Amino acid sequence: MLTPTPDPDLILPTPVWPPGAEPLSLDQPEPHALGGEHFKLVSENGFGDGYNNYPHSMAWFKGKLYVGTTRATFQMLAHNDPLPPLDPWPVTPPEDIYDLDRRAEIWCYDPAADDGWTLAYRAPWVRADDGRDVPRFIGYRGMAVFQGDSDDEPVLYIATWAPRKAPRPTVMRTVDGVHFEELPGPNWGDNVRSFRTMQIFNGKLYTSPTGSTTGDRQSQECVGGRPAIFESSDPRTGQWRAVSSQGFGDPANLTVFEMAAFNNHLYAGTVNARNGFEIWKTRAQGDPPYDWQRVLSHGAGRGPLNEVAVSLCEFKGALYVGSGIVNGGYHRKLNIGPAAAELIRLHPDDSWELVMGESRITPQGARYPISGYRPGFNKFFNGYVWRMGVHAGRLYVGTFSWAQLLPYCPIHQWSEVAQKKIARMGVDWFVRNMGGCDVWSSDDGVHWDCMTRNGFDNECNWGVRQILSTPYGVFIATANVLAPDRAIQRNGQWEYVHNPRGGCEVWRGADPGEAGP
Repeated sequence: MLTPTPDPDLILPTPVWPPGAEPLSLDQPEPHALGGEHFKLVSENGFGDGYNNYPHSMAWFKGKLYVGTTRATFQMLAHNDPLPPLDPWPVTPPEDIYDLDRRAEIWCYDPAADDGWTLAYRAPWVRADDGRDVPRFIGYRGMAVFQGDSDDEPVLYIATWAPRKAPRPTVMRTVDGVHFEELPGPNWGDNVRSFRTMQIFNGKLYTSPTGSTTGDRQSQECVGGRPAIFESSDPRTGQWRAVSSQGFGDPANLTVFEMAAFNNHLYAGTVNARNGFEIWKTRAQGDPPYDWQRVLSHGAGRGPLNEVAVSLCEFKGALYVGSGIVNGGYHRKLNIGPAAAELIRLHPDDSWELVMGESRITPQGARYPISGYRPGFNKFFNGYVWRMGVHAGRLYVGTFSWAQLLPYCPIHQWSEVAQKKIARMGVDWFVRNMGGCDVWSSDDGVHWDCMTRNGFDNECNWGVRQILSTPYGVFIATANVLAPDRAIQRNGQWEYVHNPRGGCEVWRGADPGEAGP
């Protein structure tokens, strides 16, 4: 079991434990808690291609693991007027992003055979209006195993991300994991470029747009352009209908970002840059738009520093909400942050607790972190609680950390206080000790064990994008955009060199005796 090393007080304040909530020592883990030593790397370097930056989706289907990728993320961002303009750009920026092969891929792994990965599907080329060939899809952002009204059995449905020059995104479907078909998707307009969440509730499939263009050739990965929830009982037919009003009636709710089934309700979390995220719930009964009730607002009393409800997960009778700020913890365009993420626990009666985060007075009363951990599990650079999952009676939480981008950041433009904090230990120290994502687990939401504090010994693994429980253990997939090369400074000069640990990775965590059914 990993014990995090002490960090400077200016960056990681010492936790103040509320009475009765003192955590167990990380040197004395709970029985059955997996440690970092229980995790094995089963796929590296983006399945052999570093352009596979994001394992954006993952599903267990017909006894195999399926992973959908998004490609060349940072190469694309270089052409999207990034803020701040990193110098140098961390990866080689192409002259034209459409010169790269960004066709999204779906990979398959059979843990029983353990004989490597198979490329199950690659997005096709399509002809754009300007006559050039472009990828039909650049990413597969969500998956769900669901049986619609006309399906003979549960099948795998896939949410897509289409580049600006391609037709709008649609839904994909496979019956056998070998043959894939493209279906009609919700008709939400040409500016919508992707959707992310695919949530099953009461025999229906739900989704919402979470990526769009702004009309000025710019992309918004986390703002969908139409903040509404769509429902289908039979996605195969392409029949979808809106079941919520736009932004639940509030124009500040820019996107419905995440959903979860809990307590006989469908819960939804928003992006709200003005006031902080909101959580809404419905029984999904009657005629749409359904009756929705607001459960949380104003980022659980933290305001815009909890801009996005990034992840939702039910665990032992409560709904856990992981927060974040757009763009990795610092929404530069709107000057929100930087700040680290929080973890909140919602109960069926709509009461809530602060599990990990910043103590404060809220309209519901005083809130302090019952775990004793400040935002980001005491790591300032953890800008998201990006993914959560439940395995073997424990809640697993994965973060996103942006510390590995410090060498490219315009630190000289930061405040004097921030510059002094960085100078105290040096940029290299922060990259070595703060770079890479965290993975934590708990059996009660109060006491936490740490699997890794540095992206499984890879500072370039900046975030946990998927956590999935299977009969063969828990699979954790990390996003890694510093690929296929990375800017390195040598003798005062910057150069791009191949990054052998670049691209997404997939890790399997299991007890030694956990070998599957």
